[in-house]
Amino acid sequence: MIIPNPSRRHGADQNDTTMTNTDQIEAEVIYAFRGLVGAAEALDASAYFDCIDQEKFSGLSADGKAWHSFSDLETVITNGFDMVQKITFLEFSNLKVTVINPLTAILVNEYQQTILLKNGGTVQQSGGGVQVWSKSDDGWKLVSIGASDASQRAKAVF
Repeated sequence: MIIPNPSRRHGADQNDTTMTNTDQIEAEVIYAFRGLVGAAEALDASAYFDCIDQEKFSGLSADGKAWHSFSDLETVITNGFDMVQKITFLEFSNLKVTVINPLTAILVNEYQQTILLKNGGTVQQSGGGVQVWSKSDDGWKLVSIGASDASQRAKAVF
């Protein structure tokens, strides 16, 4: 979701060109994000991993564990997808893309989801996320993910 900038002036000066480029980058990152979300909803680990720069990735999980390589994340995602029967609800809100430069953008969002596990249990989660996207020859790829967990479990701990 791209939020228009009401202060944007119309015309052909440098500021308008920059805004147009920024709008294009925001749209491209949103498109890449939607691909990641679609892969998660389909529980398609291969498509999910295609959204990630596997050589440059690092991140931080909602429980505070650092991922210093793609393989750290790969294990978490593969094991997690294997436990899930279906994602019954997934919604993102308060989504914003901040363009750092033509090759780097940050996407921040809040989320709510309900997951049906293969063992019959249900998990409800909510929280926020921050993603760093980097443009390469293969398009926009995730180079970092950070997450928070605002669900009851997190509230009990903090």
